[in-house]
Amino acid sequence: MTAKAFLLNDKVALIAGDSKLWAKPVAEALAKVGSNVVIASTASSRLTGAAQAAKAAGAKVLAIPTDVTRTAQVQNAVDKTLGEFGRIDILVNAMDVHFFQPFTSIQSDDWKKAMDYNFNSVLTFCRAVAPSMLERKNGRIISLVSGLSDRGIPNGSAYCVAMGSVLQLTRALALEWATTGVTVNAIGTGWFSESGAASDEKLARYIPLKRYGKPEEVGSLVVYLASDVTEFTTGQIMYVDGGLMAHA
Repeated sequence: MTAKAFLLNDKVALIAGDSKLWAKPVAEALAKVGSNVVIASTASSRLTGAAQAAKAAGAKVLAIPTDVTRTAQVQNAVDKTLGEFGRIDILVNAMDVHFFQPFTSIQSDDWKKAMDYNFNSVLTFCRAVAPSMLERKNGRIISLVSGLSDRGIPNGSAYCVAMGSVLQLTRALALEWATTGVTVNAIGTGWFSESGAASDEKLARYIPLKRYGKPEEVGSLVVYLASDVTEFTTGQIMYVDGGLMAHA
């Protein structure tokens, strides 16, 4: 196998969500291997920065301001992508809104917000891209989730439930679409910062590699899962966490 196996020349990748860490490095990584890049997220400097990074890497880029919690706006983003490029080969769900509060203090509106941003938006994008991917019998869906999708933490019930829902959706869709040519996988993340430097040394000491992750280290795994070499890989969660999940 050579580096050419990971090229995504003329593939169309839709990146959904405006996580402060993931949109830019994922867009840049996909652009560097030849993919056209569409970014659907809240209109902000993050959307602009991600689009500029992908463009600088040589991609054809479409930036679509989108409230990912609104079904109509999600469908609009998918329709615009299909109108511009004719297909969607890759969907990357990059939703991540933190919410930590004692269980008994969480109000109904708080639960709704945590679920809307971290899970329902992923569900809506998957539903929106599914018809075209299934019709073409080809597609890659990759969702970025916290390691808390698999582990609990005090005061994190709402966030853990939302992230765990994304992981279970990943597994269920992978099985449902196993013979269709559409694969569905997740990337589990640990503690990250833009530079890899630890903002909390106590946490860093708990990570076997003794540092936080760098966002570009997620981008490279997205490229791997988006490539044709992983057509036999589906329903999986692959961790980029410095060995964190290996702890008992």
